[in-house]
Amino acid sequence: MTHKTSIRILTGIGVILLVLGMIYAVALAKSMAKLRRAYAALEKDGRLMRAAEVIPPTVPDTENAAVLYESAAAMLKAQPAGEKDLLGHLGALATSFVRGSLEPDRLPELKLLMGQEVVASALATIEQGAQRRTCRFNRDYDAGFSMTMPMLSELRQLVYILGVKACLEAEAGAPAKAWATLQTQLKFADGLRNDPIFIDQLVRMGLIRCSCQTIQRVCEIAPPGPEDGGALESLLRDLDAVTPLVRATDGERLLWGEWLFNLPKDELFATVWKQMGSDKDYVPEIVHWVRFRMATFKPRLIADHAVYLESMRRSAQWLESPYAPEGPNAQQEIWDFAKGYMLTNMLVPAVERMKVVHCEMIAEVHVTRAGLALLRHRQAHSAFPQTLDDLGLRKLTDPFNQEPLHYQAEGDGFIVYSVGEDRKDNGGSAKQPKQRTDYDLVWRFPSLKGQTAVSER
Repeated sequence: MTHKTSIRILTGIGVILLVLGMIYAVALAKSMAKLRRAYAALEKDGRLMRAAEVIPPTVPDTENAAVLYESAAAMLKAQPAGEKDLLGHLGALATSFVRGSLEPDRLPELKLLMGQEVVASALATIEQGAQRRTCRFNRDYDAGFSMTMPMLSELRQLVYILGVKACLEAEAGAPAKAWATLQTQLKFADGLRNDPIFIDQLVRMGLIRCSCQTIQRVCEIAPPGPEDGGALESLLRDLDAVTPLVRATDGERLLWGEWLFNLPKDELFATVWKQMGSDKDYVPEIVHWVRFRMATFKPRLIADHAVYLESMRRSAQWLESPYAPEGPNAQQEIWDFAKGYMLTNMLVPAVERMKVVHCEMIAEVHVTRAGLALLRHRQAHSAFPQTLDDLGLRKLTDPFNQEPLHYQAEGDGFIVYSVGEDRKDNGGSAKQPKQRTDYDLVWRFPSLKGQTAVSER
Protein backbone atom coordinates (compact mmCIF):
# COMPACT_ATOMS: atom_id res chain seq x y z
CA MET A 1 0.00 0.00 0.00
CA THR A 2 1.45 3.29 -1.11
CA HIS A 3 1.79 6.34 1.05
CA LYS A 4 -0.81 8.20 -1.02
CA THR A 5 -3.30 5.36 -0.66
CA SER A 6 -2.84 5.39 3.11
CA ILE A 7 -3.42 9.12 3.18
CA ARG A 8 -6.61 8.74 1.12
CA ILE A 9 -7.91 6.00 3.41
CA LEU A 10 -7.12 7.97 6.52
CA THR A 11 -8.66 11.08 4.99
CA GLY A 12 -11.81 9.11 4.10
CA ILE A 13 -12.04 7.74 7.63
CA GLY A 14 -11.55 11.23 9.01
CA VAL A 15 -14.29 12.63 6.79
CA ILE A 16 -16.66 9.84 7.84
CA LEU A 17 -15.88 10.45 11.50
CA LEU A 18 -16.33 14.18 11.02
CA VAL A 19 -19.71 13.65 9.32
CA LEU A 20 -20.80 11.23 12.02
CA GLY A 21 -19.66 13.70 14.66
CA MET A 22 -21.61 16.48 12.99
CA ILE A 23 -24.72 14.25 12.75
CA TYR A 24 -24.34 13.36 16.42
CA ALA A 25 -23.90 17.03 17.40
CA VAL A 26 -26.97 18.06 15.39
CA ALA A 27 -29.06 15.21 16.86
CA LEU A 28 -27.87 16.09 20.34
CA ALA A 29 -28.62 19.77 19.85
CA LYS A 30 -32.11 19.00 18.53
CA SER A 31 -32.81 16.70 21.49
CA MET A 32 -31.55 19.27 23.97
CA ALA A 33 -33.72 21.94 22.37
CA LYS A 34 -36.71 19.59 22.58
CA LEU A 35 -36.00 18.96 26.25
CA ARG A 36 -35.74 22.69 26.98
CA ARG A 37 -39.08 23.29 25.25
CA ALA A 38 -40.65 20.52 27.32
CA TYR A 39 -39.46 22.10 30.56
CA ALA A 40 -40.61 25.54 29.39
CA ALA A 41 -44.08 24.18 28.57
CA LEU A 42 -44.38 22.68 32.06
CA GLU A 43 -43.39 25.97 33.65
CA LYS A 44 -45.84 27.87 31.46
CA ASP A 45 -48.63 25.54 32.63
CA GLY A 46 -47.73 26.27 36.24
CA ARG A 47 -46.63 22.72 36.99
CA LEU A 48 -44.38 22.08 39.98
CA MET A 49 -40.75 21.87 38.92
CA ARG A 50 -38.79 20.72 41.98
CA ALA A 51 -39.12 17.53 44.00
CA ALA A 52 -39.15 19.54 47.23
CA GLU A 53 -42.39 21.17 46.09
CA VAL A 54 -44.33 17.88 45.98
CA ILE A 55 -42.86 16.21 49.06
CA PRO A 56 -45.15 16.78 52.06
CA PRO A 57 -43.39 18.72 54.82
CA THR A 58 -42.22 16.75 57.83
CA VAL A 59 -44.54 16.78 60.82
CA PRO A 60 -43.77 16.22 64.52
CA ASP A 61 -45.06 12.87 65.71
CA THR A 62 -47.28 14.62 68.23
CA GLU A 63 -49.15 16.35 65.37
CA ASN A 64 -49.09 13.55 62.80
CA ALA A 65 -52.22 11.41 62.36
CA ALA A 66 -50.23 8.79 60.41
CA VAL A 67 -48.31 7.84 63.57
CA LEU A 68 -51.55 6.87 65.30
CA TYR A 69 -52.95 5.13 62.23
CA GLU A 70 -49.81 3.00 62.00
CA SER A 71 -50.04 2.26 65.73
CA ALA A 72 -53.65 1.10 65.35
CA ALA A 73 -52.72 -1.20 62.48
CA ALA A 74 -49.79 -2.61 64.46
CA MET A 75 -52.08 -3.41 67.42
CA LEU A 76 -54.34 -5.54 65.25
CA LYS A 77 -51.55 -7.15 63.23
CA ALA A 78 -49.89 -8.31 66.46
CA GLN A 79 -52.92 -10.49 67.28
CA PRO A 80 -53.36 -13.86 65.53
CA ALA A 81 -56.75 -14.75 64.06
CA GLY A 82 -57.44 -17.81 61.94
CA GLU A 83 -54.82 -18.18 59.24
CA LYS A 84 -54.11 -14.42 59.29
CA ASP A 85 -53.45 -11.73 61.83
CA LEU A 86 -56.46 -10.00 63.37
CA LEU A 87 -56.27 -7.02 61.02
CA GLY A 88 -56.28 -9.20 57.91
CA HIS A 89 -59.01 -11.54 59.18
CA LEU A 90 -61.30 -8.85 60.54
CA GLY A 91 -60.61 -6.61 57.56
CA ALA A 92 -61.74 -9.35 55.15
CA LEU A 93 -64.96 -9.90 57.09
CA ALA A 94 -65.60 -6.16 57.35
CA THR A 95 -65.04 -5.69 53.62
CA SER A 96 -67.58 -8.38 52.79
CA PHE A 97 -70.05 -6.90 55.27
CA VAL A 98 -69.87 -3.35 53.93
CA ARG A 99 -70.10 -4.61 50.36
CA GLY A 100 -73.15 -6.70 51.28
CA SER A 101 -71.55 -10.05 50.46
CA LEU A 102 -70.94 -11.40 53.99
CA GLU A 103 -72.42 -14.84 54.56
CA PRO A 104 -75.10 -14.67 57.30
CA ASP A 105 -73.37 -17.38 59.32
CA ARG A 106 -70.21 -15.24 59.51
CA LEU A 107 -72.04 -12.30 61.12
CA PRO A 108 -71.73 -13.59 64.73
CA GLU A 109 -67.99 -14.01 64.24
CA LEU A 110 -67.71 -10.46 62.91
CA LYS A 111 -69.60 -9.07 65.91
CA LEU A 112 -67.49 -11.11 68.32
CA LEU A 113 -64.25 -9.82 66.83
CA MET A 114 -65.53 -6.25 66.82
CA GLY A 115 -66.22 -6.58 70.54
CA GLN A 116 -62.63 -7.44 71.43
CA GLU A 117 -60.82 -4.93 73.62
CA VAL A 118 -57.86 -4.68 71.25
CA VAL A 119 -60.19 -3.71 68.39
CA ALA A 120 -61.85 -1.04 70.53
CA SER A 121 -58.42 0.28 71.51
CA ALA A 122 -57.20 0.37 67.89
CA LEU A 123 -60.31 2.20 66.70
CA ALA A 124 -60.04 4.68 69.56
CA THR A 125 -56.46 5.34 68.44
CA ILE A 126 -57.69 6.04 64.90
CA GLU A 127 -60.28 8.42 66.31
CA GLN A 128 -57.51 10.30 68.11
CA GLY A 129 -55.53 10.46 64.88
CA ALA A 130 -58.51 11.81 62.94
CA GLN A 131 -58.58 14.81 65.28
CA ARG A 132 -55.11 15.82 64.09
CA ARG A 133 -54.98 18.22 61.16
CA THR A 134 -51.94 16.70 59.45
CA CYS A 135 -51.25 13.21 58.11
CA ARG A 136 -47.86 12.32 56.64
CA PHE A 137 -46.67 8.76 56.19
CA ASN A 138 -42.92 8.32 56.50
CA ARG A 139 -41.14 7.26 53.31
CA ASP A 140 -37.87 7.79 51.49
CA TYR A 141 -38.77 10.21 48.70
CA ASP A 142 -35.26 9.95 47.23
CA ALA A 143 -35.48 6.21 46.63
CA GLY A 144 -37.19 6.28 43.23
CA PHE A 145 -38.87 2.98 42.40
CA SER A 146 -37.63 1.58 45.72
CA MET A 147 -39.73 4.11 47.61
CA THR A 148 -41.83 2.31 50.20
CA MET A 149 -45.56 2.86 49.97
CA PRO A 150 -47.57 3.72 53.08
CA MET A 151 -49.69 1.00 54.67
CA LEU A 152 -52.12 0.90 51.75
CA SER A 153 -53.67 -2.53 52.37
CA GLU A 154 -53.94 -1.77 56.09
CA LEU A 155 -55.74 1.50 55.33
CA ARG A 156 -58.28 -0.36 53.22
CA GLN A 157 -58.93 -2.87 55.98
CA LEU A 158 -59.23 -0.22 58.69
CA VAL A 159 -61.69 1.93 56.75
CA TYR A 160 -64.01 -1.06 56.36
CA ILE A 161 -63.66 -1.93 60.04
CA LEU A 162 -64.68 1.63 60.90
CA GLY A 163 -67.68 1.18 58.63
CA VAL A 164 -68.75 -1.93 60.52
CA LYS A 165 -68.35 -0.07 63.81
CA ALA A 166 -70.66 2.70 62.62
CA CYS A 167 -73.30 0.22 61.46
CA LEU A 168 -73.16 -1.73 64.71
CA GLU A 169 -73.52 1.44 66.76
CA ALA A 170 -76.51 2.59 64.72
CA GLU A 171 -78.16 -0.82 65.03
CA ALA A 172 -77.54 -0.83 68.79
CA GLY A 173 -79.52 2.39 69.17
CA ALA A 174 -76.52 4.71 69.50
CA PRO A 175 -76.89 6.95 66.42
CA ALA A 176 -74.78 9.77 67.88
CA LYS A 177 -71.84 7.38 68.24
CA ALA A 178 -72.44 6.00 64.76
CA TRP A 179 -72.35 9.43 63.15
CA ALA A 180 -69.26 10.39 65.11
CA THR A 181 -67.60 7.21 63.81
CA LEU A 182 -68.59 8.11 60.26
CA GLN A 183 -66.91 11.49 60.62
CA THR A 184 -63.78 9.69 61.83
CA GLN A 185 -64.00 7.28 58.90
CA LEU A 186 -64.26 10.12 56.38
CA LYS A 187 -61.29 12.00 57.87
CA PHE A 188 -59.30 8.78 57.96
CA ALA A 189 -60.19 8.06 54.32
CA ASP A 190 -58.78 11.44 53.30
CA GLY A 191 -55.48 10.84 55.08
CA LEU A 192 -53.59 10.26 51.80
CA ARG A 193 -54.67 13.60 50.32
CA ASN A 194 -51.11 15.04 50.23
CA ASP A 195 -49.30 11.91 49.06
CA PRO A 196 -47.82 12.66 45.61
CA ILE A 197 -48.07 9.20 44.00
CA PHE A 198 -50.91 7.85 41.83
CA ILE A 199 -51.37 4.57 43.69
CA ASP A 200 -51.88 6.51 46.92
CA GLN A 201 -54.55 8.64 45.28
CA LEU A 202 -56.28 5.59 43.83
CA VAL A 203 -56.46 4.08 47.30
CA ARG A 204 -57.66 7.39 48.76
CA MET A 205 -60.47 7.59 46.22
CA GLY A 206 -61.50 4.03 47.04
CA LEU A 207 -61.54 4.79 50.77
CA ILE A 208 -63.69 7.87 50.23
CA ARG A 209 -66.17 5.87 48.14
CA CYS A 210 -66.32 3.25 50.89
CA SER A 211 -67.05 6.00 53.43
CA CYS A 212 -69.85 7.43 51.27
CA GLN A 213 -71.42 4.01 50.86
CA THR A 214 -71.23 3.45 54.62
CA ILE A 215 -72.93 6.80 55.23
CA GLN A 216 -75.72 5.73 52.92
CA ARG A 217 -76.08 2.43 54.73
CA VAL A 218 -76.23 3.99 58.18
CA CYS A 219 -78.90 6.42 56.95
CA GLU A 220 -81.09 3.37 56.41
CA ILE A 221 -80.76 2.51 60.09
CA ALA A 222 -80.68 5.92 61.76
CA PRO A 223 -80.79 9.08 59.58
CA PRO A 224 -78.56 11.87 60.93
CA GLY A 225 -79.82 14.84 62.84
CA PRO A 226 -79.23 18.36 61.50
CA GLU A 227 -75.93 18.76 63.34
CA ASP A 228 -74.49 15.41 62.26
CA GLY A 229 -75.66 15.86 58.68
CA GLY A 230 -74.18 19.35 58.55
CA ALA A 231 -70.82 18.14 59.88
CA LEU A 232 -70.63 15.42 57.23
CA GLU A 233 -71.67 17.88 54.51
CA SER A 234 -68.77 20.10 55.57
CA LEU A 235 -66.32 17.20 55.30
CA LEU A 236 -67.68 15.98 51.97
CA ARG A 237 -67.73 19.41 50.36
CA ASP A 238 -63.97 19.60 49.76
CA LEU A 239 -63.34 16.02 48.66
CA ASP A 240 -64.10 16.46 44.97
CA ALA A 241 -61.08 18.62 44.11
CA VAL A 242 -58.83 17.23 41.39
CA THR A 243 -55.78 18.92 42.97
CA PRO A 244 -54.46 15.81 44.82
CA LEU A 245 -54.57 13.77 41.60
CA VAL A 246 -52.87 16.44 39.50
CA ARG A 247 -50.28 16.89 42.24
CA ALA A 248 -49.59 13.16 41.98
CA THR A 249 -48.90 13.67 38.27
CA ASP A 250 -46.23 16.18 39.24
CA GLY A 251 -45.06 13.86 42.00
CA GLU A 252 -44.51 10.88 39.72
CA ARG A 253 -42.74 13.08 37.17
CA LEU A 254 -40.39 14.59 39.75
CA LEU A 255 -39.86 11.63 42.10
CA TRP A 256 -39.86 8.74 39.62
CA GLY A 257 -39.42 10.12 36.11
CA GLU A 258 -36.58 12.57 36.79
CA TRP A 259 -34.95 10.03 39.08
CA LEU A 260 -34.99 7.36 36.37
CA PHE A 261 -33.73 9.57 33.53
CA ASN A 262 -30.80 10.72 35.66
CA LEU A 263 -29.56 7.26 36.69
CA PRO A 264 -26.12 6.14 35.50
CA LYS A 265 -26.37 3.78 32.52
CA ASP A 266 -25.61 0.58 34.44
CA GLU A 267 -28.15 1.37 37.16
CA LEU A 268 -30.68 2.39 34.54
CA PHE A 269 -30.26 -0.92 32.71
CA ALA A 270 -30.71 -2.91 35.95
CA THR A 271 -33.77 -0.88 36.93
CA VAL A 272 -35.47 -1.23 33.54
CA TRP A 273 -34.70 -4.96 33.43
CA LYS A 274 -36.20 -5.39 36.88
CA GLN A 275 -39.33 -3.46 35.92
CA MET A 276 -39.97 -5.72 32.94
CA GLY A 277 -41.39 -8.38 35.26
CA SER A 278 -43.00 -11.26 33.36
CA ASP A 279 -41.80 -9.83 30.02
CA LYS A 280 -38.41 -11.33 30.90
CA ASP A 281 -39.90 -14.73 30.00
CA TYR A 282 -40.28 -13.63 26.38
CA VAL A 283 -37.35 -11.24 25.87
CA PRO A 284 -33.83 -12.68 26.33
CA GLU A 285 -31.55 -10.40 28.30
CA ILE A 286 -29.16 -10.00 25.37
CA VAL A 287 -32.04 -8.75 23.17
CA HIS A 288 -33.07 -6.35 25.90
CA TRP A 289 -29.46 -5.19 26.24
CA VAL A 290 -29.28 -4.34 22.53
CA ARG A 291 -32.61 -2.50 22.63
CA PHE A 292 -31.56 -0.70 25.78
CA ARG A 293 -28.26 0.48 24.24
CA MET A 294 -30.11 1.82 21.21
CA ALA A 295 -32.76 3.50 23.38
CA THR A 296 -30.19 5.13 25.65
CA PHE A 297 -27.95 6.52 22.90
CA LYS A 298 -27.59 10.02 24.33
CA PRO A 299 -29.59 12.02 21.73
CA ARG A 300 -32.31 9.35 21.83
CA LEU A 301 -32.35 9.25 25.63
CA ILE A 302 -32.68 13.03 25.86
CA ALA A 303 -35.50 12.95 23.30
CA ASP A 304 -37.18 10.21 25.35
CA HIS A 305 -36.90 12.46 28.41
CA ALA A 306 -38.52 15.34 26.52
CA VAL A 307 -41.35 13.13 25.27
CA TYR A 308 -41.95 11.90 28.81
CA LEU A 309 -42.17 15.44 30.19
CA GLU A 310 -44.63 16.45 27.46
CA SER A 311 -46.69 13.29 28.07
CA MET A 312 -46.97 14.13 31.76
CA ARG A 313 -47.91 17.72 30.94
CA ARG A 314 -50.71 16.45 28.71
CA SER A 315 -51.75 13.98 31.41
CA ALA A 316 -52.16 16.80 33.93
CA GLN A 317 -54.19 18.81 31.43
CA TRP A 318 -56.44 15.81 30.76
CA LEU A 319 -57.04 15.23 34.46
CA GLU A 320 -57.93 18.90 34.99
CA SER A 321 -60.40 18.98 32.09
CA PRO A 322 -64.07 17.92 32.31
CA TYR A 323 -64.90 14.31 31.52
CA ALA A 324 -65.68 14.17 27.78
CA PRO A 325 -65.18 10.73 26.20
CA GLU A 326 -66.81 11.82 22.93
CA GLY A 327 -63.82 14.07 22.22
CA PRO A 328 -60.32 13.00 21.15
CA ASN A 329 -58.99 9.96 23.00
CA ALA A 330 -56.43 11.67 25.21
CA GLN A 331 -54.93 8.41 26.45
CA GLN A 332 -54.42 7.07 22.93
CA GLU A 333 -52.96 10.40 21.83
CA ILE A 334 -50.45 10.24 24.68
CA TRP A 335 -49.54 6.63 23.87
CA ASP A 336 -49.18 7.44 20.17
CA PHE A 337 -47.01 10.44 21.03
CA ALA A 338 -44.78 8.25 23.23
CA LYS A 339 -44.59 5.39 20.73
CA GLY A 340 -41.06 4.07 20.32
CA TYR A 341 -39.67 5.71 23.47
CA MET A 342 -38.76 2.98 25.93
CA LEU A 343 -38.65 4.87 29.21
CA THR A 344 -41.69 7.04 28.49
CA ASN A 345 -43.76 3.95 27.67
CA MET A 346 -42.66 2.41 30.96
CA LEU A 347 -43.48 5.53 33.00
CA VAL A 348 -46.52 7.19 31.47
CA PRO A 349 -49.67 6.54 33.55
CA ALA A 350 -53.10 5.34 32.41
CA VAL A 351 -54.65 8.75 32.97
CA GLU A 352 -57.93 7.91 31.24
CA ARG A 353 -58.69 5.26 33.84
CA MET A 354 -57.54 7.63 36.58
CA LYS A 355 -60.03 10.18 35.27
CA VAL A 356 -62.89 7.69 35.38
CA VAL A 357 -62.05 6.57 38.93
CA HIS A 358 -61.86 10.18 40.07
CA CYS A 359 -65.21 11.02 38.48
CA GLU A 360 -66.76 7.97 40.13
CA MET A 361 -65.53 9.22 43.48
CA ILE A 362 -66.88 12.72 42.82
CA ALA A 363 -70.22 11.22 41.78
CA GLU A 364 -70.38 9.19 45.00
CA VAL A 365 -69.53 12.28 47.07
CA HIS A 366 -72.12 14.44 45.29
CA VAL A 367 -74.82 11.78 45.51
CA THR A 368 -74.10 11.38 49.23
CA ARG A 369 -74.18 15.14 49.82
CA ALA A 370 -77.50 15.34 47.98
CA GLY A 371 -78.98 12.44 49.95
CA LEU A 372 -77.94 13.85 53.31
CA ALA A 373 -79.41 17.23 52.36
CA LEU A 374 -82.64 15.55 51.24
CA LEU A 375 -82.96 13.82 54.62
CA ARG A 376 -82.33 17.10 56.44
CA HIS A 377 -84.96 18.79 54.26
CA ARG A 378 -87.49 16.12 55.16
CA GLN A 379 -86.74 16.55 58.86
CA ALA A 380 -87.35 20.29 58.54
CA HIS A 381 -90.32 20.25 56.14
CA SER A 382 -91.84 16.75 56.60
CA ALA A 383 -91.42 16.09 52.88
CA PHE A 384 -88.76 15.79 50.22
CA PRO A 385 -88.30 18.77 47.86
CA GLN A 386 -89.44 18.85 44.25
CA THR A 387 -85.91 19.43 42.91
CA LEU A 388 -82.34 19.36 44.17
CA ASP A 389 -82.16 23.11 43.52
CA ASP A 390 -84.32 23.57 46.62
CA LEU A 391 -81.45 22.24 48.75
CA GLY A 392 -79.21 25.24 48.08
CA LEU A 393 -76.04 23.13 47.71
CA ARG A 394 -73.20 24.42 45.57
CA LYS A 395 -71.12 22.43 43.05
CA LEU A 396 -73.61 19.56 43.10
CA THR A 397 -73.36 18.33 39.51
CA ASP A 398 -72.77 15.04 37.78
CA PRO A 399 -69.02 14.92 36.94
CA PHE A 400 -69.66 12.67 33.95
CA ASN A 401 -71.74 15.20 32.02
CA GLN A 402 -71.51 18.44 34.07
CA GLU A 403 -75.31 18.41 34.39
CA PRO A 404 -77.50 18.19 37.52
CA LEU A 405 -77.73 14.85 39.29
CA HIS A 406 -80.89 12.90 38.58
CA TYR A 407 -83.37 12.97 41.45
CA GLN A 408 -86.88 11.83 42.13
CA ALA A 409 -88.92 11.55 45.31
CA GLU A 410 -90.44 8.10 45.72
CA GLY A 411 -93.13 7.96 48.41
CA ASP A 412 -91.31 8.01 51.74
CA GLY A 413 -87.95 7.89 50.01
CA PHE A 414 -85.95 9.12 47.06
CA ILE A 415 -83.55 8.12 44.34
CA VAL A 416 -80.60 10.29 43.37
CA TYR A 417 -77.93 9.22 40.92
CA SER A 418 -75.14 9.99 38.45
CA VAL A 419 -75.26 8.60 34.92
CA GLY A 420 -71.78 7.12 35.37
CA GLU A 421 -69.02 6.33 32.90
CA ASP A 422 -71.28 5.48 29.94
CA ARG A 423 -73.03 8.87 30.30
CA LYS A 424 -76.41 7.21 29.68
CA ASP A 425 -79.43 7.65 31.92
CA ASN A 426 -80.28 4.06 32.79
CA GLY A 427 -83.22 5.08 34.97
CA GLY A 428 -81.38 4.65 38.25
CA SER A 429 -80.31 1.07 37.57
CA ALA A 430 -77.50 0.28 40.00
CA LYS A 431 -74.39 -1.64 38.96
CA GLN A 432 -74.48 -5.41 39.33
CA PRO A 433 -71.42 -7.63 39.86
CA LYS A 434 -69.18 -7.77 36.75
CA GLN A 435 -71.46 -5.31 34.91
CA ARG A 436 -69.46 -2.94 32.69
CA THR A 437 -72.08 -0.69 31.09
CA ASP A 438 -75.74 0.34 31.35
CA TYR A 439 -75.74 1.25 35.02
CA ASP A 440 -75.88 4.42 37.10
CA LEU A 441 -74.19 5.39 40.38
CA VAL A 442 -77.22 5.33 42.64
CA TRP A 443 -78.44 6.05 46.15
CA ARG A 444 -81.98 4.78 46.57
CA PHE A 445 -83.47 5.51 49.98
CA PRO A 446 -84.69 3.25 51.45
CA SER A 447 -82.83 0.53 49.63
CA LEU A 448 -84.73 -2.03 47.59
CA LYS A 449 -83.25 -4.85 49.64
CA GLY A 450 -85.39 -3.92 52.59
CA GLN A 451 -82.80 -5.45 54.87
CA THR A 452 -80.53 -2.80 56.29
CA ALA A 453 -80.01 -3.78 59.91
CA VAL A 454 -76.75 -5.29 61.00
CA SER A 455 -78.33 -8.14 62.89
CA GLU A 456 -80.74 -10.63 61.35
CA ARG A 457 -84.37 -9.65 61.79
